[in-house]
Amino acid sequence: MLTYLNNGTLTLEVHLRSRKKAESSGYVPSNSFNNNMLKGFNNEEMSDVTFEVGGEVESAANRRKRGKTITTRFHAFHAILRLNAPSLSDMCRPGDEAAVPINGVEPEVFKMLLYFCYGGKVSEDELEANAKAIIEAADRFGIVNLKLQAEAVLTKQTEVTVDNMLDNLLYANSKNLALFQEKIMDFVAENGDKILGKVSFDDVPGNLMSDLLTAVTRGKKSTCTSAPGDDLTLMRVGELRKRLHDKGLCIDGSRETMIALLKGNLAGDETVAE
Repeated sequence: MLTYLNNGTLTLEVHLRSRKKAESSGYVPSNSFNNNMLKGFNNEEMSDVTFEVGGEVESAANRRKRGKTITTRFHAFHAILRLNAPSLSDMCRPGDEAAVPINGVEPEVFKMLLYFCYGGKVSEDELEANAKAIIEAADRFGIVNLKLQAEAVLTKQTEVTVDNMLDNLLYANSKNLALFQEKIMDFVAENGDKILGKVSFDDVPGNLMSDLLTAVTRGKKSTCTSAPGDDLTLMRVGELRKRLHDKGLCIDGSRETMIALLKGNLAGDETVAE
């Protein structure tokens, strides 16, 4: 053994052989469902309902007179609308020969809504440029996810001030824009001294007081985690919506509606467990 030592050190030379399996060079395409769906977008041959959009728009703010515009025709498949725009699908029947008139919506906005129903994406630039118009139409036709996407963009791009706070609050409440409303309530809670005496809350619905108290209470807490078991009344809108989505429940609605749904679902789970 001593004959193998080099200055008292035994040196070993190890040879390793890799048996790594060769990776396949074959190309496997992804699911083509989305691309195939988009091929049917506004395709007359693959549709069974028609909409005639435009023709009447408000001539000016706060006026009852309406102006005439050129109408645009859109084609859709009723089954797709039933799944993605239920309120819009209720306005027509498969195979109707007459086009369904859609007033109060710009053709370009309606095109975005229909494209979204077929699995398409509305770009950030389009959402920013048409946030309120998209919210209005998506809310009207039951396209919840697109409405919430536009709401998120509106919330991000709007700078809440003392001067515009009340108008934004009333608008958010009228459309059940809980995320946008939460931002406004946070502003009120943080800037009460600047708002007091300058803004009248006479026209504010009484149900909004709960959201305001939530914002004030949340602001007084140094931390507000969102772990299971937390008080739902202090939970952020984003977390409430996530929990509702995970449970397969509707994520569109006011804070009170979302909290009631979660509490009802929790009570149901406890009943089943018993």
